Amino acid sequence: MKLLAVDTALEALAVALLTREGERVDVVAETEIIGRGHAERLMGAIEVLLARAGTTLPEIDAFAATVGPGSFTGIRIGVAAVRGFALAAGKPSVGVPTLEALAAEGRAQRPGRAVFAVLDARKDEVYAQGFDAAGAPLGRAEVIAPAGAAAKAVAAAAVLIGTGAPLVAAHAAALETLAAPVAPGIETIARLALARLDACGACAKPSPLYVRPADAKPQDGARLARLTPEALLGGGAR
Repeated sequence: MKLLAVDTALEALAVALLTREGERVDVVAETEIIGRGHAERLMGAIEVLLARAGTTLPEIDAFAATVGPGSFTGIRIGVAAVRGFALAAGKPSVGVPTLEALAAEGRAQRPGRAVFAVLDARKDEVYAQGFDAAGAPLGRAEVIAPAGAAAKAVAAAAVLIGTGAPLVAAHAAALETLAAPVAPGIETIARLALARLDACGACAKPSPLYVRPADAKPQDGARLARLTPEALLGGGAR
């Protein structure tokens, strides 16, 4: 089985090809921190990855994308691309929440501990979600003040991971903060996607996970066309 995973939800542009043969799972990945410009560079990154792995898009069996929370535009880019690929190929696609991937990396560092994944959402808020030691969510992803997230993390005896961890830890000195990059690793995302596909078979198509309204709204007379899989695959949003 070959699974193509993409992450454009945060500052990273990350793509990975996961290959499973029997019990063996290998992942080839490319990650670059770019901040913005995911739409212009995603297809090129996929092309480079597939060439490096010696495979082609028609050989891919499934597709995955991070669904957020994160950048509103970034999330749409990855989800639209994956849904477009899956539709064109008649193959399954699946979404992986960003906070779930971060929490999985936290559990790898601190096995047996609950983890609160927190991302800096700006405006003195964080995107946050807690997970128990087995990876089960302790609640839904939410946007919350750092002090509120700290209180929930303390109550769960959780460790913190993510770009919002220092903001939260400032409100509770006892909380442990784990080292983490600006985005979850694409290999972690690919492996979570594989586990999801194994568990659900015909999974629901990935959809953006937004936990607060977008800051920017289209202006009358200057509305942008919706970003669709067809537009993205045809050369980018217009």
